[in-house]
Amino acid sequence: MARFNFGRNLFWRRRGTAPPSVVLRGLTRRDQAQHAAHLLRLSREDRRSRFHVMTKDEAVEAYSRGLDWQHDLIFGLFVDGVLRGVGEMIRQGDTAEISLSVEAPWQHGGFGRTLALALVLAARRVGVTEISMSFLSDNRSMRALARDLGAVSGPLAPVIESVKIIPPAQGQPAPD
Repeated sequence: MARFNFGRNLFWRRRGTAPPSVVLRGLTRRDQAQHAAHLLRLSREDRRSRFHVMTKDEAVEAYSRGLDWQHDLIFGLFVDGVLRGVGEMIRQGDTAEISLSVEAPWQHGGFGRTLALALVLAARRVGVTEISMSFLSDNRSMRALARDLGAVSGPLAPVIESVKIIPPAQGQPAPD
């Protein structure tokens, strides 16, 4: 579990209030209800960005229940004990797809970047050599994040696919 102090960011500054407690940790099946609640709190537009379509509550709940909590890597960012951001890595052999969601009041403060970096580090640790992420072309934040991670994006289309090749850790041989 990692603790972060995002208190230096301007959006946390409120007169007379202390910066919130922010904790990053892996999620397990025991966190499924909090995971579903987080996804259900996403705005209509943020839910469309996350799932690429308008998604009803029942579908969101079914998605959360259907995750392979033993195999997939899922990180959560908690603000004052409430799950406000999630990064998911769905693995298939040595490749994986990552997805991110951050509730609107906490967007543009580094939460998505923190989750993405945690997933990239975890991917390297479990032997994933290629990460893909897909996002709607109008999602400027995800396009910028993919670019900053060094991902190569496909052509401009309604849904953009970006791929990041993960180099091996120092001292480890490169995969064949």
